[in-house]
Amino acid sequence: MVPPSESISTADVLDSKPKQRLLSQKIEEAGFSSLIQESSTAVKARLRAVSQPQAHAWLRATPSPSLGLNLGSSEMQVLLKFWLGLPLDSPTDLCPFCSSALDAMGHHSLTCKHGGFVIARHNRLRDCLAHFCQIAGLAPEVEKGCNFGSFDLKVINPLNSDSILEASMIPGSTAEKGERDKHLKNDGPCNERGWSCIPLVVEVYGGGWGQEAVSMFARLSKLLSLHQRQSCSAALNELYCHLSVVLMR
Repeated sequence: MVPPSESISTADVLDSKPKQRLLSQKIEEAGFSSLIQESSTAVKARLRAVSQPQAHAWLRATPSPSLGLNLGSSEMQVLLKFWLGLPLDSPTDLCPFCSSALDAMGHHSLTCKHGGFVIARHNRLRDCLAHFCQIAGLAPEVEKGCNFGSFDLKVINPLNSDSILEASMIPGSTAEKGERDKHLKNDGPCNERGWSCIPLVVEVYGGGWGQEAVSMFARLSKLLSLHQRQSCSAALNELYCHLSVVLMR
C-alpha cells in the first residue's frame, strides 16, 4: 500500500502523457519518507547512507572474477544483511580481537582498530584507486600522490557517536565532516610540499562519497575514457563499481 503523501498529486496521475518512471519515483519517495519518519535515529542514518547516489554501485557491478568484481554467496549474504539492517551478530558475541561486545548491526566489526581489518580495507581501496590512476596516465605514487595532488582516503561510518544524529537528518553529512577534518589535518603539510590536499572520504554503506571525491572521480573518468576508448559515463561507472565492491568486500 502506498502511504499518503503530498508528493503524489492528482496531476501526476492524470497528466496527458503520464510516465511510469515519474510515477514510480513519486511512490518510492513517498515510501522512503514514511519509512524515515517511523525509524529510529540509527536506522534513519543507515537509510540515508544507502540511498546515496553511488552507494549501490556494488549491486550493479558485473560479477566477473576476471575483473575482480565477483562476490561469493556467503559474502553476498552477509553484505545484504548489513545493507538491509538485519542482525549480523548475537548480543552475547564478543569481538575476537579486542573482546568488546559486538552489536547486531555490525558497527563494531567495521570500526574496530584491532585485527587489521580497518587498515586492510583502506589499503585495498588505495591500491584500487592507484590502479585506475595508473591507467589514466597520472603516474601515482602510493602514499605520496599523483599529478592531480595528494589523495587522502578515509572510510567513515555514519553510525559513529559523533556523526549519527546529523547523519540521520542530512544525507552525506558524515563524508562532508570527514573532508573538513582531513583539510584541517593535512592542508598545512601539503602546502609546505606544494601539493593540493584532496580528501577522498567514503561512508561504509557501499560508497556514499564526499563531494570532493565525486568531483575528482569526474575528472579522472575523462582521462580514463581517453586511455580506454570508452565514454566518460562508462569509465565513471566502472570506477565506482570497482571501488564499491572493494569497500564492501
